[in-house]
Amino acid sequence: MKQFAIALALVLVTLMCALGWVPPAQAQASPEKQEAMAKLEKMAAELQLTPQQKKQMAPIMMEEAQKMKAIKSNTSLGPLEKAMQMKQVGTDMDAKVQPILSPQQYQQFQQIREQERQQMIEKMRNGQ
Repeated sequence: MKQFAIALALVLVTLMCALGWVPPAQAQASPEKQEAMAKLEKMAAELQLTPQQKKQMAPIMMEEAQKMKAIKSNTSLGPLEKAMQMKQVGTDMDAKVQPILSPQQYQQFQQIREQERQQMIEKMRNGQ
């Protein structure tokens, strides 16, 4: 039943776009936005964010995703420069997030971020 409802919703959105009722850009989120929202959902579950916290975190995570994409796609930067700029983006995000989270949530957030950093370092070492 749930799968049917999802399929029906997709058909309706597609039909609405085809008829010009909804612009396609609004019907489909960009890959960065989808990634940021998926990350937000995961983080919201892990940190047990309140609806208000989740609402406050969304634009911060979107901004981070856009900045990270720009850094990764900048071919004029070497690996070290990219790593330094990505670290700065992460540091900036941490500063914006800290006032939103409780001390316990922020500590857990830092642990999650450290795991992400380690995974990113590993990817860079493997040339991915």
